Amino acid sequence: MSARILLLEDDESLKLILSRALGSAGYQVRATASPDTALGWIRNGEGDLLLADVLLDGTNFLENLGLVSRLRPQMPVIVMSAQATASTAINAAKGGVFEYLPKPFDLDDMVAAVEAALGDVKTSQRARTTDEPTGFIGQSVAMQSAFKAIARAATSQAHVMITGEPGVGKRQAAEALLRARGIASDDAVVVTPSNTASEIFGSTQAAKQVVWLRLEEWSADQQRAARDALDGGGGRVIATASQAPSSPLDTRLAARLSECIITVPPLRERRSDIPALCEAFLSQFARRDQQAVVRLSKEAVDYLTNSPWTGNVVELRSVLSRLSLATRGRVASLADVVDSLKTDSGDAAEEISVHANALAALALSSPDARQVAVDSVERALFSQALDRCNGNRSKAAELLGLNRNTLARRLAELDEPGED
Repeated sequence: MSARILLLEDDESLKLILSRALGSAGYQVRATASPDTALGWIRNGEGDLLLADVLLDGTNFLENLGLVSRLRPQMPVIVMSAQATASTAINAAKGGVFEYLPKPFDLDDMVAAVEAALGDVKTSQRARTTDEPTGFIGQSVAMQSAFKAIARAATSQAHVMITGEPGVGKRQAAEALLRARGIASDDAVVVTPSNTASEIFGSTQAAKQVVWLRLEEWSADQQRAARDALDGGGGRVIATASQAPSSPLDTRLAARLSECIITVPPLRERRSDIPALCEAFLSQFARRDQQAVVRLSKEAVDYLTNSPWTGNVVELRSVLSRLSLATRGRVASLADVVDSLKTDSGDAAEEISVHANALAALALSSPDARQVAVDSVERALFSQALDRCNGNRSKAAELLGLNRNTLARRLAELDEPGED
C-alpha cells in the first residue's frame, strides 16, 4: 500500500500542482485548506505524513505543531512557507518538523523530502525493535564471532576479559553482556582509571556485577587492589583492555579475568558493516538534532567503507556527526565526506599528546622503556601506512617521509613483513 499524504494548502492552484506531483510519485493524497479538517484527519489516525503551508488565511500553522506531535508522535511533518525568514525556520525546527521548504521550491525537492521523511520513519521503527546500542551491530563474520562469544559468556558467571583496539566498542560489548545476563546497566558498578585503589577494592566487594574499563591505564596499585578483591571473593567482573591480557597488566590479574575472553574486531576487519553503521549513526544524529536524516551518495558510502579508520568505530562516529551537522538532511556527496574527515591540526596534536603520555606511562613499566615506546609507535605507523598504500613500500615510505631502504631496514628490525 502506498503512503498517504495529508496536504494542507489554501492556494487552490498550488494545492492542485502539489497533489498531482505527489500522485505521480505514487502517493495517495488527501488535500484541504482547513487546519481543523487536517487536525481531524490526524486525530482519526489518517495519513502517514503531513505537508502543510505555514500561513493559512492569516493563521500560523506552526502554533498547531505541538498538538500534531501529541496526536501522532511518529508522524513526520513538512512545512512550506513564502515567509523565508530566520524566525520561521527556527520555529519550524523547534516544532520538530522534518523539513522546512521555503517557497518557491522545486517539486522534485519536495517529493525527495517526502520520500526521506517516510524513510526516516521506517528507520526509526527498525531501530526501536532492537535494544542494541548504535555502533554495536554488524553482519560480518568477525562481528558475529564477537556476538557468539558474548552469548557463551552470558550463560555463565565467569569473569570476562573484553579485548580489542581503542575505539572498537569494548564498553558497548560489556553493556551487551550485562543485558544478556539479565542485568540492567544501572545495577552494575562501573570502575575507571580515575578510581582509587580503595574504591576499586570496595566496589568489587560490595557489588555482584562490576565493569572495569581500560585496564591498560590502571596503575600498579590499582591492579593490586583489583587482584586482592578477586582473591577475596568479590563480585563478577567484566573488564576491558586495549591489548591482549599480558604486560603491562598484572599477570595474576589477567589470568583471573581471562576465564572468558571476548575479542571485538577492528573496523578494518568488518568493512562490510560500515554502510549499516553509517545508517544507524546518521539516524541517531538526526534524532539528536531534530533534523532530517542525512543520506549518503554511492561514492560517499564507497569512500567511507574503504577508509582506514585507525580510530575504529569511535572515529567513524565522530566523522558522521560532523557530516550530519554540515549537510543537514540533504544527500551527502563524496566532497562532503572528505571535508568531514578533516580535523583541526591543533586538536589532532592535542589528542596525539594525550595518547603519547599514556604510551609513555605504559612503556615505563618495562626495563627498556624508550625502545619499547619507539618500536611500538613505529610498528603502528608502518603498519597503517602500508595498509593505506595497499602494501606498496615506496608509497608508504613517501607518506612517512622516509627513504624506501630506511623503511625496509626498520621493517626487518621490527619483523614486519610489508610487501609491494
